[in-house]
Amino acid sequence: MLNSDTAKAVIDHALFLGADFAELFVEHHQTNSVQIASGEVDKVNSGIDFGIGIRLFFGHKVLYGYTNNTDEAELKRVTSLLAAKDKREQIATAGALNLNRYPVQHGCRLPLSKDANLDSKIAFLLKTDAAVRAESEYITQFIGSVLQREQQVSIFNSEGLHVDDTRHYIRVSGNSVAQKGNEQSSGMEGPGALAGWEFSEQLDAKKLGQTIAQQALVKLGADACPSGEMPVIIGNGFGGVIFHEACGTYSRPHLSPKKHPSSTTKWEK
Repeated sequence: MLNSDTAKAVIDHALFLGADFAELFVEHHQTNSVQIASGEVDKVNSGIDFGIGIRLFFGHKVLYGYTNNTDEAELKRVTSLLAAKDKREQIATAGALNLNRYPVQHGCRLPLSKDANLDSKIAFLLKTDAAVRAESEYITQFIGSVLQREQQVSIFNSEGLHVDDTRHYIRVSGNSVAQKGNEQSSGMEGPGALAGWEFSEQLDAKKLGQTIAQQALVKLGADACPSGEMPVIIGNGFGGVIFHEACGTYSRPHLSPKKHPSSTTKWEK
């Protein structure tokens, strides 16, 4: 996606301008989605995003810019604009870029870049739709979709890092609606994996549809949930989001080095 010689030249330019650290993040992101509603294909979307992010450190100050142009002169221009107010004598030297190769952790047999497999995805969703509707006459709607993404990234930095990675994502989701009189309820399932469309081989469209339908049907005849004050218990090893919102937000790295009172006063609490 980006020539390593070009990346090295841009990093050298950033350090020449006085940056302590420089990094390039190159991304090619391909997406494809298909959705059915009311028993027929409703939407098909696809797209490609490409860009290069440039991050510079001047002490505790972090600067970030981006472009979709791979030309060396343009990348240097963006770097110069970022460093314009912080330019100083060079204090760091970039190491040689060495491509690091790692074993593939999440293999992919049917990647999006090879084939979108639209016919197979549509057939799977229509089979799920039929299974949902077969569960009850009270099922009034089913909306199903398959979203597949493939993200290729390259990272270069002034410490000599050069690493490439390809990330695959797939998610199959289905929503059902059941109605009896004036009462409505819904059911939803959304299995996914770090994989390509071969993930569908692990799924049974009929069973998936039955599960989605049963969720809506069980709730359709259920009593209303009780309301009022209730105790909240967070089990050991759980609650990361709750912790973050309570005090983690104020302990972010970009605040702590600056002795920000909202973070430094929390450390020993």
